[in-house]
Amino acid sequence: MQKITMFLLAGIAMAPVVAQPPVKPWTLTLEERIALRTNPELARQRTAIRSQTADGASVNSGLKSIVDDFDGKTHPELFLPHELFRELIGLAFLSPPRFSQVIREDLMPQVRQHGLPSDFWQRLQSLSAGNAADMRAVDDLNERIRQQGGRARERAQQALPFKNADACRSRAEALAAARNEFGRDAFDSFLYDVIAANMHHVADRLPEPELLRQAERGCR
Repeated sequence: MQKITMFLLAGIAMAPVVAQPPVKPWTLTLEERIALRTNPELARQRTAIRSQTADGASVNSGLKSIVDDFDGKTHPELFLPHELFRELIGLAFLSPPRFSQVIREDLMPQVRQHGLPSDFWQRLQSLSAGNAADMRAVDDLNERIRQQGGRARERAQQALPFKNADACRSRAEALAAARNEFGRDAFDSFLYDVIAANMHHVADRLPEPELLRQAERGCR
């Protein structure tokens, strides 16, 4: 089973300004991202660079074998749009209420900077309500699996793959709706400039290209 760690680094609104790659990261095609993400030699180079830093060493200690290690400050283009969208919805609407409120307020300067409207959060919450509900249901099933036993745990385990598929489909639908509502270039540049910059990915194996394609299509 592939073991992946992807998490938000502290201080999302205070992330330092870092030089972006020559090509704007939100303009790459899906196939370009997948090719970069699944190239073994490029992954080895990324991991070697990360392992030379104290930050990389501290993160890598949780996995026995690291085949890829990158963050969004240096390689935002490697994240797929659905991964960034999932992170955005989780931060803005699924975290503890006070934390989500602070995140939304702190990100308003970046929202305006990317040409997004003043009621961006209200409209995004409406567009993503179905996906947020599916993600909460997934979290609830995982919690039941951890805490319960017997038939209750078995039922939760049986239901989890179907609910994960629901969340994958509704995420793709919500992402498409957000791009249509706010403009693809403005919305994607916000994802890659702001959300990706505070994310980190570690894996002990490279993903299969087709699995990445399926996830981006909504697991269809």
